[in-house]
Amino acid sequence: MRTLTILALLSLAVSLQAAESDRPNVIVILADDMGIDSVSAMNARMGLSTPAIDQLMNESMSFTDAHSTSAVCTPTRYSVLTGRYNWRSRLKRGIVGKWERPLIDPSRLTLPEMFREYGYDTACIGKWHLGWHWPAEGGGTTEKLAEIDFTGAVTGGPNDHGFDYYFGDDVPNWPPYVWHENERLLGKITAQMKAGVMVGVSAGPAVNDWDFRAVLAEYSKRCSHYLRERAEQKRPFFLYVPLPSPHTPIAPHEDFRGTSKISEYADFLIQTDTTIGTLMSELKDSEQADNTVVIFTCDNGTSPKADFPRLDAAGVRLNEHWRGWKADAYEGGHRVPFAVRWPGRIEPGSQCEQTITLADVMATCADVLGHDLPAEAAEDSVSLLPTLQGQQTSEPLHDVVVHHSVSGHFAVRSGKWKLLFCRGSGGWSPPREAEAEKQNLPPVQLYNLHDDPKETVNLQADHPEVVKQLTAELRRVIEQGRSTPGPGQPNHASARWWQGLPWPQP
Repeated sequence: MRTLTILALLSLAVSLQAAESDRPNVIVILADDMGIDSVSAMNARMGLSTPAIDQLMNESMSFTDAHSTSAVCTPTRYSVLTGRYNWRSRLKRGIVGKWERPLIDPSRLTLPEMFREYGYDTACIGKWHLGWHWPAEGGGTTEKLAEIDFTGAVTGGPNDHGFDYYFGDDVPNWPPYVWHENERLLGKITAQMKAGVMVGVSAGPAVNDWDFRAVLAEYSKRCSHYLRERAEQKRPFFLYVPLPSPHTPIAPHEDFRGTSKISEYADFLIQTDTTIGTLMSELKDSEQADNTVVIFTCDNGTSPKADFPRLDAAGVRLNEHWRGWKADAYEGGHRVPFAVRWPGRIEPGSQCEQTITLADVMATCADVLGHDLPAEAAEDSVSLLPTLQGQQTSEPLHDVVVHHSVSGHFAVRSGKWKLLFCRGSGGWSPPREAEAEKQNLPPVQLYNLHDDPKETVNLQADHPEVVKQLTAELRRVIEQGRSTPGPGQPNHASARWWQGLPWPQP
């Protein structure tokens, strides 16, 4: 009997090991401040080439109507890792600030935690920007810079949300300017970075020799090392690569400065593309490419820090097809490139016009794993796997998709219609809200994106029935606590905060 039991356990162990080895590796690459028009494969008039990303697109299914869930950084990262709209959390507008506590609730299932349930090793190499528990001098944690003990363990970050390993600099243009590895800072904080040493850089604590131009190259080196190391392992891995570029500080490595002959921003975009190419080459050289799902996308639209007038003058058009830019409710704020590569499972060079969001990464990965998501997880995530594997449907994957601007203004999308609950951009491009109010512009905007992709003709007065319908849809999505089928879930708020929103009266 004992021999039979041992044999059964050995058989189970072998079968589990085989199941792990059969599962694909998964890599999610999230570029920073890079709208869909910043990829030459998606913009024939871009005027600058992104050959590595183009090659990845050629080997993938790409989506032409993909959206970050917010037009800025932190909230989109929250959605990627949880499958949930950020405004259901405490973050109703803006981003997590300097020294702020973690945004993701400890009880919430995250993408890496889900992978770990299936025997995956998990790593995050890149920009976190979802908050930390900063150690206080004398014990405990603090959100006050003057009280932080930089020699202590910095918790509440990637390691507490499912990642076995983390390496990064948190937010590239914010202090502290030092590398994080897991829960420790590498090096002594002995200096103070001055504000404005590069565009967008804030003043604050730093190590003596911090080099902004070395950051992206270091990420590339670390990712390459991780992939080479993984080639010798039998366990599958999940690697999350939230790149810090081409976000500020605009700091191309010396090897890339001047390569575009246009601007440092263009140089930085070229280095970003090269970094993605290096990662893909390492994956192929280590013979892991055929069993790895690669998802490439970006956290929001291109930032005006790119200096659009200078780029336009040089023939580089990064806002060619869509109105607005980063932070906006307009399409330029959140329409992003999105491609998924899985050799043998996804047709190379295929394209999909379905409206999707970055929150869909969670349910898609769950589907790859064969995991049934619980009702209280990934409330706004829809699996793309059937679509990726060629399943045709005339039905939309999402009944509605909700967009969110930096100032907390909503927009809701259904088919060709998009309703914006703001008078202007809701963000940084003109007209901003104060200016739009002075111009006495209507409190809502309705656009037919099929006929008017640049959102130039406001049809709210001509189609009150559409305004009414989309308003009701948005309220339903908010009040139910989810946009996918399933039991209602609570939003983070002690009161019904959404009832105070400026709902239009059609």
